[in-house]
Amino acid sequence: MMPTKLHIIAGRMFSMALAGAGVILLIGGAKLLTLGGSWWYALAGAVLLASAVLLWRGNRRGAWLYGLLLLVTLAWSFREAGLDAWALLPRLGLLVAGGLWLLTPLGSGALRAPAPLLGRRARAGVWIAIAVVAIALSSTMLLQLRAPSAGEALPADAAVVLRDWRHYGNDANGTRYSPLSQIGPENVGRLKPAWSARTGDQSAAGKSYKFEATPLQVGRLLYLCSPGGRVLALDAVNGQRAWAFDPRADVSGKEGTACRGVAYEELDVAAGPCSRRIYTVALDNRLWALGALSGEPCVDFGHAGAVDLTAGLGDVPPGSYAVTSPPLVTRGRLVIGAAVADNHSVDMPSGVVRAYDTRSGELVWAWDVGRPDRRGAPAPGETYTRSTPNVWAPMVADEAAGLIYLPTGNPAADYYGGGRRDFDEAFGTSLVAVEAATGITRWKFQATHHDLWDFDLGSQPTLFDMPGPQGTQPAIAIGSKSGSIFVLNRLTGTPIVGVVEKPVPQDGTVETRLSATQPESALMVNPGPARLREAAMWGITPFDQMWCRIRFLEARYQGPYTPPGTDRESIVYPGSFGGVQWGGLALDPVRRVLIANPSAMPFRVRMARVGMSAAGGLAEMRGTGYSVSYYGFLSPLNMPCMQPPWGELFAIDLDSQRILWKRPVGSAVDSGPLGIATHLPLLIGTPQIGGAIVTRSGLIFSAATLDRYLRAYDINTGRELWKARLPAGGQATPMTYEIDGRQYIAIAAGGHNIIGTKSGDYLLAWAL
Repeated sequence: MMPTKLHIIAGRMFSMALAGAGVILLIGGAKLLTLGGSWWYALAGAVLLASAVLLWRGNRRGAWLYGLLLLVTLAWSFREAGLDAWALLPRLGLLVAGGLWLLTPLGSGALRAPAPLLGRRARAGVWIAIAVVAIALSSTMLLQLRAPSAGEALPADAAVVLRDWRHYGNDANGTRYSPLSQIGPENVGRLKPAWSARTGDQSAAGKSYKFEATPLQVGRLLYLCSPGGRVLALDAVNGQRAWAFDPRADVSGKEGTACRGVAYEELDVAAGPCSRRIYTVALDNRLWALGALSGEPCVDFGHAGAVDLTAGLGDVPPGSYAVTSPPLVTRGRLVIGAAVADNHSVDMPSGVVRAYDTRSGELVWAWDVGRPDRRGAPAPGETYTRSTPNVWAPMVADEAAGLIYLPTGNPAADYYGGGRRDFDEAFGTSLVAVEAATGITRWKFQATHHDLWDFDLGSQPTLFDMPGPQGTQPAIAIGSKSGSIFVLNRLTGTPIVGVVEKPVPQDGTVETRLSATQPESALMVNPGPARLREAAMWGITPFDQMWCRIRFLEARYQGPYTPPGTDRESIVYPGSFGGVQWGGLALDPVRRVLIANPSAMPFRVRMARVGMSAAGGLAEMRGTGYSVSYYGFLSPLNMPCMQPPWGELFAIDLDSQRILWKRPVGSAVDSGPLGIATHLPLLIGTPQIGGAIVTRSGLIFSAATLDRYLRAYDINTGRELWKARLPAGGQATPMTYEIDGRQYIAIAAGGHNIIGTKSGDYLLAWAL
């Protein structure tokens, strides 16, 4: 049968598309070959060009040449990626689609002489094979090949039920564990919305909106801070507002600051209306004490209810100093750290940690690593040591031992360490134990030496007891951005779980003082490979995958802890958004299972001397002589260049120190190329910001993924048991509480401007 005009037009349009694809792949593939990369892209480009010419002429050999390329690609793809569905997508997706097109009457109708090389049955077998590959590729995604493996049932808890959620991590140990059990695996699927409330902040928030708060619950009230700097008390049964406090702070330069929670304390009755107090820090850095039942300032605290935290800091440029985590209340002390802006200047406010009397607001001690001899405020005309390592993450205290544990970050310039002082080097990116009474350092453990990668310890530590051959030890665990979970004796700082010092790259071009080794724990949680390689580069199509491969091979990367340089871009992996973030760890102390929800996201870091080219969005780090840019390693389609998953949920048996199970979390529903949501419920494993909680009944609740769902998982197997759609991103840690015999699950849904989730100002609760 002679081809019709429609067949000829369709065939030539397809030929033109093949030719365009061939040119792109041939040029990019040639570049990749010069870098020592894969041969497939150049070969595919040449074959597609030849196939396009033959198909333009209506020659069936063009289709067979295309089929031969598909067979070669199948072999190459399985060799590089195995049976990983997401890894196979960019390698096979478009080629399979083209093969299916040629299978249709419209696609093959323009093909004429010469006669087919094989008979009709053989041709049918080839096209059926193409269809099978396409179906298998899509089915593996739909069936979620990375689903968790089953595990044995874990023992239940017989603990005394604590119905309130009085601390940021529920209990004083920061476990994020609740002994409530009314909601369990057998009935969690019947959860229904109980109530919802809004803070009223969204209209004024703009693009910098973050709502990361975990409410406290005491009695019938929930307490939380809003991104606009207000404190709210809500009825825990219906979400109705009981009171609101507005500090009327100047928010200039503070629009993107997060508030993750408030603190609660009960004093003796002699304190009057303020015997029960809520402590919070406003956006203008005033520390407030409020009556928990009224929301009125406690006039006996500080000056009319507030303490100015900028006292003793010297120059505080807008946005340079912000308290993002709730204060720590322990032994009559109110302990405060703060975030200091990164990479702007070496002259920034101090990272000092201060303790105030909870009743009066008087300064009790200050932990200033530059002046360990000085416990009080600086003398007139002096300041706390500027630009020291800061403590922006939530702290935790061992009440019995009288110790406070401080997770520290870097001095002011993350990616340049040439001007760091001895005390900066000693205390940066470390877990430090100080005495609650005096602030004197008892011990420290450094998680990253001479940190040039923004690997701040950004999560709250978790306290528990650790059995072992030498008996039970008082333990503390903290997750790091490098993916290590360090478990230490909390009285001495000595590792309980093994830590080894591993050699790391030494060829930095910016500075010569590099640490020869970095610590790595025997407990590692990383969704991606331990070391990046070209084959792990990813894309939606072969074109953006090829772009990512080229950028990877052009960059400086010799493995973990590759130092930044000026000669070319560096790849930092897992990246400053990698590993365990501020959501921290959750611990079931009875089952003795530790839950982590880490991410893996490579970053591109580029440095140049000041005065050199400003291309690439480099920003000057004043006082260093260098400028820097740092971005997620994303393709031109704004998708990660590393193949999925980028976020997983891990369950770790503390007794055996092994991973019980892990599973990707988060679907592609609310994300996709160029920031356009795909609306496809395919499990991909998205990056995560936020934490998880665990309940006595064996449930894990988390909503930290890019898709807008709060989910419940079975702690025994990791199987997803329930999910609820959120009106905005769930970049917060949920909590649970019980009122009048009814258990509730609540979370703030407000999104996160940096990762692009939908903004909002909602607090939502579910119950049976």
